[in-house]
Amino acid sequence: MRLVTSSIALAFAFVGLTSVEAGQVRSYSSSVPVRRSSYLVEFHDDAHDGHYHAVRSHGGVTVDHHYDGVFRGMAVSTSASVNPEHLAGYGGVKHVWPNRLHRLSTRASKFNATSQVLHEKTGLIQTVNELGLNGSGVKIGVIDSGVDYMHPDLGGCWKTEGCPWQYGVDLVGDSYDSQSDNPIIKPTPTPMDCIGHGTHVSGIIMASGTQVRGVAPKATMGMYRVFSCPVGESEGDSDDSLIIKAMELALKDGMDVVSMSLGTAGEWTESPTALAAANLVSKGVIVVAASGNDGEAGLLTLGSPSNGKGVISVGSVNNWSYKSPYIEVTSPSAGTLRFLKVYDPMSPSKFVFKIPVSLAISKDAAGSNEGCNPSSTDIKGKIAFVKRGTCTFDEKVAIAQSAGAKGVLIYDNKPGAPITPTLSGNNTIPATVIKLTDGMTLAALAAKESLTLTSTNDEFATFEMEDGGEMSLFSSYGPTQELDVGVDISAPGGSIWSTYPHNDGSYASMSGTSMAAPYVAGAVALIKQANPGLLPEQVRNILTATAKPVADPKTGQKYTPFQSGSGLINIYDAAKSRATIDPPTLALNDTVFGPFTGVIHRLTGDSYRWASRTLKIKNTDTRRGMWISMNHTAADSVTMFNRNGTLVDAAYGTSGKTIPTWPASTKPVAGNTLPKVTSLDSNQYIGPGLTGLVTVFITAPSGLNEADRWFYGGYLDFTMRWDGESTQSSYVVPYGGYNGDYSKINMMPPASTGLPAFVDDDGNNVKNVSAALAAKNNTHLVFFMNMPTRLLTVDLVDAAGKFAGYLPYGYNTNVVRTLPTYAPYFSVMLNGTVYMDKDLTKEATVAPGKYQARLSTLRTFGNPKKSSDFEVWNSQQFTVG
Repeated sequence: MRLVTSSIALAFAFVGLTSVEAGQVRSYSSSVPVRRSSYLVEFHDDAHDGHYHAVRSHGGVTVDHHYDGVFRGMAVSTSASVNPEHLAGYGGVKHVWPNRLHRLSTRASKFNATSQVLHEKTGLIQTVNELGLNGSGVKIGVIDSGVDYMHPDLGGCWKTEGCPWQYGVDLVGDSYDSQSDNPIIKPTPTPMDCIGHGTHVSGIIMASGTQVRGVAPKATMGMYRVFSCPVGESEGDSDDSLIIKAMELALKDGMDVVSMSLGTAGEWTESPTALAAANLVSKGVIVVAASGNDGEAGLLTLGSPSNGKGVISVGSVNNWSYKSPYIEVTSPSAGTLRFLKVYDPMSPSKFVFKIPVSLAISKDAAGSNEGCNPSSTDIKGKIAFVKRGTCTFDEKVAIAQSAGAKGVLIYDNKPGAPITPTLSGNNTIPATVIKLTDGMTLAALAAKESLTLTSTNDEFATFEMEDGGEMSLFSSYGPTQELDVGVDISAPGGSIWSTYPHNDGSYASMSGTSMAAPYVAGAVALIKQANPGLLPEQVRNILTATAKPVADPKTGQKYTPFQSGSGLINIYDAAKSRATIDPPTLALNDTVFGPFTGVIHRLTGDSYRWASRTLKIKNTDTRRGMWISMNHTAADSVTMFNRNGTLVDAAYGTSGKTIPTWPASTKPVAGNTLPKVTSLDSNQYIGPGLTGLVTVFITAPSGLNEADRWFYGGYLDFTMRWDGESTQSSYVVPYGGYNGDYSKINMMPPASTGLPAFVDDDGNNVKNVSAALAAKNNTHLVFFMNMPTRLLTVDLVDAAGKFAGYLPYGYNTNVVRTLPTYAPYFSVMLNGTVYMDKDLTKEATVAPGKYQARLSTLRTFGNPKKSSDFEVWNSQQFTVG
């Protein structure tokens, strides 16, 4: 199966999508980047040496890696003549996977963040001052792009006595070009970073300097380099085989914690890296992974391996304050004013003016100050002052440059932190962006008096971040494909100032869940230092139970757990915790509609969509009894659907759009539009070292229309007080569900979208399929998926309704939903060829006759053996031959 990357109304190219299971072979279509002629061979648990030897001895096979810790099998490279079916045919082989490529994903950060406020909000400063925790004795392995270990804030050493870096290896080298037919993997002696990502991540964990202070500066570190330098068309890639090998080495080196700031959006929990991460957890290693940076596309964007069983999946919260280079503007009436500017140390545009330069508003003949047309005002030798909008940043700069301007100062057209400008470097004058409010102040002054400006990149000032403490827009959402909440916890990840390779400025600001995950990894090290005997699941439970739900200022509620998990990490409360709650998160994936049962029914008698769950609350203090009470806080409900069943614009990646939330504002709403929680045993006493049970009944927001497909959630807020103590401790359990019957949700959009549809190579609708096939014109069936599915088939049925074969790429398992960055459209080709088996190995030519294309998708929780559990679309009839 293939997918189309651009709108059907435009000329488009076919690129692939999802995984296809052919017997024991799993393959990815062309949109999923894979390393050519490279495979992961997974063996059954009872496979023996003879099975391994048979694969190793197959002609044209070279073994790249052996695995025996987190993945049972090997990675192989093959000659072009080797069919993966041959490898899958050997005894003991469970699956053969293509070796999928990975690329690091971060967001351009607007500012350079200070650390003091950040560390206060997460409880780190209190943890250090009162408990003296610093990560000593705990081993943290980082799987990333390497590290500039010579950076003075990171130790300035490698594997010497007293050096924090005692473990690690380069697995990839500097010359790995994933697009090459013969990629070069030539590891260097040490995992030196040439991208910067791994150095930035490492600083968040363990830096000890005047500019950056990591969470666990005394931890013992390991760096497992799996991302190469940019080479050819490769941007610095890695692949499944390298990442799994790094996990194996981290396990053998005895790492207590593994941090991974990498992943692929929307994947199922059966992906190789998710399986390996889950196996690493099962062997006693605490695995922390970034949830992903695809949140602007809405729900079901959670990345792999963060969705692996037991892995701590981390979302991103924006930083509260930042330090940034600034501009100073001198005004006759207002004096000297200081404004922050967007600063990117890697940008080709350096907005530096040490000698005062005049600032002038650029207006065109129509009076617009957006700088998209030639200026009618004199800006020669001055800084052109324009507003964001209508044309690109590069176009604004080019127009100002042609008028003789020395630089361009752009003010944003939206409130909040200013956007980082996308500049190609083709222009020769510099440009930067300031906030809307600052721009309006300057515009008012510039309209009535002469202003001068100075700017350097050497001096910094501290500013408050307007959206500090809010969830980062880019932070990915759950749920998982089967309605588990997905995200566990959140940490600072938006605009984080950390270490960077010394050849590239030594420090930089970056944004992403890539920055949030190492913060949690450092916190885990502190928890392990305080309680060395804790198991991975216990650490995960403690961290999530002691987190603080994040307030959404736009709605007056809390952010949905599907994005924030249990909330912002609180390291101090986690380190001091004396209670555990199991399960740590409630997935409401089996709600029923009707009256409550038992005692609750006698109290209410009404019908609701509801679910009940029982929590085990353990008092881990063996000396003091514990009193508990429970309240409830509703969170935002979110959807990615319009009422007609189509996806909202944001789900397709439309810039500036966000998925709908309820409430839509801070105005009061009817109580029945929010979820509710009822319990009869939430107030009780639990003796020293004992466990109590609390049963809760959670009702969906009955006042919301189920046709809108809302995903709702909230938090069970527990207060604990121990005997003889006046202070109380807070604990939280997030929950999430779907306001409707999830097993009946439509997998495909409605017919009103015009899809599925037959199109030609240029994306034009094919009105007469029979004529197109007779003329041997390429004809494609294109469609998209609202929801992920475990099984999707595209086949032909004859005039009698009988199966006539699967189309090429017509049998697919573990299919993701439509994702703008990964799987915007799906397509299969009608070319006269079908396959008579689900393995897609028994090729046949379609006999002359009348046929229909049939698209079948298994509904969530559906049974593939029950035809009623499939959503089916049938095309119009056409003639072949």
